[in-house]
Amino acid sequence: MDVSCPQCGNPNLDVDAANNIVYCRKCGFAVQVDPATGNVTPISQGGGAAAPAAYPAPSGGGIAKGRIWGYDAITIFLAGEVLLSILLFSNALQIDWFLVFTAIWGLYYWWHH
Repeated sequence: MDVSCPQCGNPNLDVDAANNIVYCRKCGFAVQVDPATGNVTPISQGGGAAAPAAYPAPSGGGIAKGRIWGYDAITIFLAGEVLLSILLFSNALQIDWFLVFTAIWGLYYWWHH
């Protein structure tokens, strides 16, 4: 059964199974569901931009600051550094360009972490 967000109508609600929370990334609406009784406890009424701090951070991921393309920012940063290092050591990239790209990539990471 598909359920839409009661605040904004977004049909793509996310579920944090570890904390029994159902939330909407679009407006920030969130409720906690007791799996034993089915009782629903409102956490955030939403109505605006999604506010990840309105409810406890999901333990297994979900929406949170410090994520790039759905992955932890440090994971993406390190993957980029590995790629740049491989290019450097295979002589496909000169050291000055390596330093420039590393600086840009580091700023991108710093902005998102």
